[in-house]
Amino acid sequence: MKDLQQPGDIAAANRLDVSGDLIQRQHHVLEVAYDSLTALRQALLGRIACFRSPVKYEALKALAETEEAAAATLDADLHDLVARGLLHHDTREGRFDLHPIVRRYAYDRLAAPDRTAAHTRLRDYFAAVPEPDKVMRLEDLTPVIELYHHTVRAGQFDEALTLFRDRLSEVLHFQLGAYQLRIDLLRTLFPEGEDRPPRLKDKSAQAWTLNGLANSYSLCGQPRRALPLVEQHNSIYEKRGDEANLAIGLGNVATQQLVIGVLRTAEANLRRYIELSRRIGKEEENADAYQELGHLLAYRSAYTESETELATALKMFEKRKLVQSQCVVWAYRAERELLLLRSNPDSTLCTPQSALESARRALELAEETARTSFPHERDYVRAHWLLGAAHRVAGPADEAERHLHEALERCRRINLVEVEADILIDIARLRAATGAPDEALRLAEEALLITERSGYVLQGADARLELAKLALARGDKTAAEDHAQKARDLATCDGPPDYTYKAAYDEAAALLTELAAGT
Repeated sequence: MKDLQQPGDIAAANRLDVSGDLIQRQHHVLEVAYDSLTALRQALLGRIACFRSPVKYEALKALAETEEAAAATLDADLHDLVARGLLHHDTREGRFDLHPIVRRYAYDRLAAPDRTAAHTRLRDYFAAVPEPDKVMRLEDLTPVIELYHHTVRAGQFDEALTLFRDRLSEVLHFQLGAYQLRIDLLRTLFPEGEDRPPRLKDKSAQAWTLNGLANSYSLCGQPRRALPLVEQHNSIYEKRGDEANLAIGLGNVATQQLVIGVLRTAEANLRRYIELSRRIGKEEENADAYQELGHLLAYRSAYTESETELATALKMFEKRKLVQSQCVVWAYRAERELLLLRSNPDSTLCTPQSALESARRALELAEETARTSFPHERDYVRAHWLLGAAHRVAGPADEAERHLHEALERCRRINLVEVEADILIDIARLRAATGAPDEALRLAEEALLITERSGYVLQGADARLELAKLALARGDKTAAEDHAQKARDLATCDGPPDYTYKAAYDEAAALLTELAAGT
């Protein structure tokens, strides 16, 4: 390749025009280049294509040493592939990689038995790589991710799941917040598609995988992809009469239903979760049912009952010394108190100071969790968001700014879409209050796009409300009425009097009344 910016670098193919007949011509050029290789070099290119990520020279050398002919010419073969533009060599990192088009072509040219054999050899190679003493960054997991990848591609799905559960699941979810990577890895266990069970022998393993994939979809802002997976999970345990695992599944499906505004069914599922947990003697073990019910009730403006449920959960978590779970309860308390202040700014049940104290306690517990086990990045995001939101209400503005931006930076670092719109909305409110309406408008519109793409009903109502207020402030009553009407429609959820997102519903109704009176 004679690209002037990246000579010999196949990444330059990203800038090529791939429209029309050019795609066919490029495919023909690639075919001719591949067919001109010796059999050994075709095999080497195919072996590199089997890797999931860029590969170091040492790995290629170790694998080549199992084949005398390949070992004898490895350096010359690599130089030739790089010179032809088929292989990229990152000299600084000492890694070799393929452009996705080349990777797919070379992989597809491998016969099925050769693919399986290559993945089996690569699996054995990575199985011998020692585990790191402590995982600090995603790169520390590269060998085990490769091991998982080759185990799946070798057709050993059950062994791959065991590996994922033992060495990847928790660190990717809690410590690194690598939700999209979890999705990418777990989806490979569904070769027939996600509407079919994963290719695993044991039904419990199938259910665990369905729930794990659903959870990651949810955090990445795809609750409607998560819901059918959790429903499949619940169906497995319902048919087996396994009330313990069904109960947990009911809680998981309810959390998805809450964000898309299906409040009535979500509450019914949480109450059934509690009922089943009591019946089978797992009430304290499943205390998160009370936590999630308290969270949902706050959105319905059932504040007294919400606090009762949150207090019940907290007591059980404290008894069992579950610090991270206590952190979530305090975050939900802060959220409840902020919603209560929206509904009734003069409430004697709560003040801006009580919201601040709850959010501060959530951050303290997030830090304690990091000290005693490992940091849960999601808890830090939530605590900083709520601290910023509470400071926005209580003042000062600079503290609100600091915490909200900390929350947004952490959120985007791990693509935690579930709270991104909430953070943007609170920054928009802060900008509107501090005389920056144009910036507030940009942030509220960005939040709205996230809610519409993800199907977030409650957050969508809040985004529309901020847009309505901003439109009214600039004198655009038509836009204000449109946004307010849409906000009320979203906040209606399952309908008044009991199953609306009440704080937003009442705000939208009041705004529409104000607009009607002014016309």
